[in-house]
Amino acid sequence: MQPKIIGQLIRSLIVIIILLGSIFLFYILFPYIYPILIAFLLAFLFQPFIRWFINKLKMPRLLALISTFTLFFSLFTIALYFLVSEVYQGIIYLSDKLPAYFRYLMEQFQQLLDRRILPLYDQLLSLLTTLHVDYRFEAYEYTHSFTESITSAFTHFFQMLMQQTAAFLMMLPNSFTVVIFIILATFMMSYDFHNLQNKLHEAIPPNWYALYKKIASHLKGAVIGYFRAQVILVCISAVILWIGLSILRVEHAFTIVLFAATADFIPYLGIGIIIIPWILFSFLTFNYPLTIGLSVLYGLIIIIRQLIEPKIVATSIGISPLMMLIGMFLGVQWFGVLGFIFAPVTLVIILAIKKSGLFQQVFLYIKG
Repeated sequence: MQPKIIGQLIRSLIVIIILLGSIFLFYILFPYIYPILIAFLLAFLFQPFIRWFINKLKMPRLLALISTFTLFFSLFTIALYFLVSEVYQGIIYLSDKLPAYFRYLMEQFQQLLDRRILPLYDQLLSLLTTLHVDYRFEAYEYTHSFTESITSAFTHFFQMLMQQTAAFLMMLPNSFTVVIFIILATFMMSYDFHNLQNKLHEAIPPNWYALYKKIASHLKGAVIGYFRAQVILVCISAVILWIGLSILRVEHAFTIVLFAATADFIPYLGIGIIIIPWILFSFLTFNYPLTIGLSVLYGLIIIIRQLIEPKIVATSIGISPLMMLIGMFLGVQWFGVLGFIFAPVTLVIILAIKKSGLFQQVFLYIKG
């Protein structure tokens, strides 16, 4: 084998080892460093606003930083105020209506029990008494086994629900600590961001720093584009839901839409966490027009989202819709529903690296 080919194979092996080692190291360290990564990302995204205050309004850096934080905190507070006020009105409405709905549901269940289940149970008992003793024993055994399975399933469900609730409550203090740490770290990094960049510039070779700047620039544009695409998709779903609920004459439709839009940001849960239980409740309370209307509305939202999501996301981050569709398909095949998150993020990172020229440099390194 020629020495040139051997050298290329060795360099290829080195690249593969570095890549796999970096992925493994990131996977191990991520649970410990993710607050720092989030703080760095926020500080990175705040820089254009801080520079605007400095360049346009001639503010000192500390005052520009305080103004940026005040601006975002004010917007967040205003949005939270309107959300809480709408939620409060919705809770008052639900607290007034839910007891009546629950009583109606219990009445319907009692009627179902009296008219359907108890006569069927009596018929079953009559049938069992006519069977041979051996068959009767087997029937009783099957019935007892079925009842025990149902009871065990419900018991396991409620035990798991209580355990998950306890785990969530135990996680809250740690989550609050993490949020405080992220806020403080974001403030410190934002104030000293230019010094961090200078130290990074001094610590790594110039060509690697230039590569970092290119990747950061493309990644910033892609991340902003991806979040903009998600906001557009959530707004489209919210508008469709609001129009549909208005046509169905649902009270407090705007409050429900706010809940659904908030849930739509939750990965792999989305708007279905609000609509699906509502459809089931409407069906169980024999409100068939609302059941059909909500089902059609939910199906319409899902179809429209599936049709426009690849196009909007791909346009926002600069990837062709076909490539985004293939990436989402592969992501779902490999990671399940989490693939809807991993696929766009992975494509964003790959696109940023590609535009920076890193792949060409690695190829030139391997080629020698």
